[in-house]
Amino acid sequence: MNDLTVEKLNAQNRNATLSLINNAYDNVHGFELLTMDDLSALEQSGFFVLGSVDGELVSFAYSAMAEEGLGEIRWAGVPDNCRGECRTLPPMQACINYLKSKGAKRVGVVTWLDAPYRQMLSHFEGEGVEVIHDQLILRLDMQDYTPQLPPIETGYSIRTFREGDEQTWADVKNAVFGSSSNSGEFWNQSFLGVNKGLDFAPHGFFFAEKDGEPIGISAGIVLHDRKKIGGTFPGGIGWTGVHEDYRGVGLGRALMVSSLNYLHDRGVAVTEVGTQFYRTAAVNLYESLGFHIHTASFTI
Repeated sequence: MNDLTVEKLNAQNRNATLSLINNAYDNVHGFELLTMDDLSALEQSGFFVLGSVDGELVSFAYSAMAEEGLGEIRWAGVPDNCRGECRTLPPMQACINYLKSKGAKRVGVVTWLDAPYRQMLSHFEGEGVEVIHDQLILRLDMQDYTPQLPPIETGYSIRTFREGDEQTWADVKNAVFGSSSNSGEFWNQSFLGVNKGLDFAPHGFFFAEKDGEPIGISAGIVLHDRKKIGGTFPGGIGWTGVHEDYRGVGLGRALMVSSLNYLHDRGVAVTEVGTQFYRTAAVNLYESLGFHIHTASFTI
């Protein structure tokens, strides 16, 4: 990154900055496109830092104090064609220095949009900075996915959701994740942008069973409330998990493959799944199927 130059927001780069942020975050769930008035208002209360290569903006970070002692980097990102080189690190470091000057002892990074995540971690850990992980969103370009038969060992099976399975799904979900769902809220979820009225399709919801007893679940969901990506609504994978007594026999992969096959057949362009970085087995499974870490939130 020796070729990257850090600069502040100014009159000459304002239009390019607005375009860069909106283009980079346009397909990130929950982001609302900024206007020039928004940019000016944010500048009054915080600090923009930009990274450029040969005069072209390639990265940005925006920070502000959230409360006493706590700073916030709301965005730190790059456009799609610049992912892979952690070009957000110099703008982030400048934002951290700014927040420290304002009295911040901790900095929450709300939506980091760059890659690779592990390189970013190594950078901060090398500086002696602790990283507290929160949420990861991994994304799969479905053009890179080839449908396959779910790998099932003898004695196990995969089936789809049947009429009256609401409480069964809730029971398995509660057993796997320690939740307290009931039949009326058996598939509540917020971070993917699920719309319960539009998105539920029984053939996309899968049970893993042992001798007819449900022991795992996964769902492939077409997310109709989200912005279209590649001309289609994105897909999401939800609630993939297996009862602890039956882990290690490949049921998680079989459930994921079933959900991905369903979404592939519906023609979605991209699929997302959420997890936490410390859930090593889940991250390894998703990456082995072609997912890449897309966005992250964490505290430093």
